[in-house]
Amino acid sequence: MSDGFARATTKERRERVTLVDSVPRAGLRPGVDTAIVPGSNLTLSFLRLSPGLDAKLHSHPEEQAVVVLEGALDLVVEETTYHVRAGDVAIIPGGVPHSAVTHGEACRVLDVFSPARKDFEEKLARAKASRQ
Repeated sequence: MSDGFARATTKERRERVTLVDSVPRAGLRPGVDTAIVPGSNLTLSFLRLSPGLDAKLHSHPEEQAVVVLEGALDLVVEETTYHVRAGDVAIIPGGVPHSAVTHGEACRVLDVFSPARKDFEEKLARAKASRQ
């Protein structure tokens, strides 16, 4: 299927493709760091959550999809606890209070926010600046 199309140049690839491991990690709170990949209308946040984490109840206006990549955690949404594990996806509407709790193991999660989180873009800029 891709045979009939031109291969991306190095410049084109750099503009469209991000190697997550090359993104500087930003600390969000003790026990949580992330590699942030911003888009025009969404933000990707590749999180590493430490064992025993209790991300206190919070909310933000952006809708959030939580994709569990590795491990398991309890996700509290509107006073209900959902146990989610690798392969699960949970959707949290914007403005809804939520939190996450990890137990005996670390967890890797991809959070997808829409619309884009400008505050995360600022965190990414600070992480890039501190890396230089």
